[in-house]
Amino acid sequence: MAAMKTFQALVAVFLFIFLAACARRGGNVDPRTFPEPASQEKEVFQAGIASWYGDDFHGKTTANGEVYDMHKLTAAHQELPFHTLVEVENLENGRRVLVRINDRGPFLKERIIDLSLKAAQRLEMAEKGTAAVNLRVRRWGDARSARGTTPSLRRGCSVQAGAFSLKENAEDLLLTMGDIFPDLAFRVAEEDGMFKVVSPDLASAAACGDVLRRLAQYHLQGFIRESVVPLED
Repeated sequence: MAAMKTFQALVAVFLFIFLAACARRGGNVDPRTFPEPASQEKEVFQAGIASWYGDDFHGKTTANGEVYDMHKLTAAHQELPFHTLVEVENLENGRRVLVRINDRGPFLKERIIDLSLKAAQRLEMAEKGTAAVNLRVRRWGDARSARGTTPSLRRGCSVQAGAFSLKENAEDLLLTMGDIFPDLAFRVAEEDGMFKVVSPDLASAAACGDVLRRLAQYHLQGFIRESVVPLED
């Protein structure tokens, strides 16, 4: 009987030590092993169609003065400041790539970014030629940073609803914008040899987002343009 009590006491001690050790291990779980909450992911800046360009432009000068190398992770965008880092997500397969903006374009309807060959290969879209993508700005380029340091200005935004080589086409879209947004004075701006239909400067990204959602209801696309607005006295 005494031997049985001794055995039971040893078992109890062993279980206590084992459970305490498990508790200690549970308290030391590395939080880095858990994924970050989805809410921490930066908002989508723009959605649309991506294309890519290669041999015809390889070795030629880009809009910011660099020599285009289709084997590097770069891209062309109509408005983003040069050296902005953009994460491009292929919505057809979930693949992502980080590219640096060093050129201007594309100027075809519905296309929002022109990727290097290497970037297109990373997204597995090179063979197809185009893909539906989301763009997320991960780091703004030099132009935005410099503007942001000006004490008399604040950041704002506007919405570009289209860009055309013919002014008549831009004016047709301007009439449509007047019907959809009677209280928002869109205008035609001639920039980079194109006629662009843009909204006035808006006070916040939320306001610009409301415009994009309104456009989507009419099956129209647009994107947010970073801008600066003078501070009111």
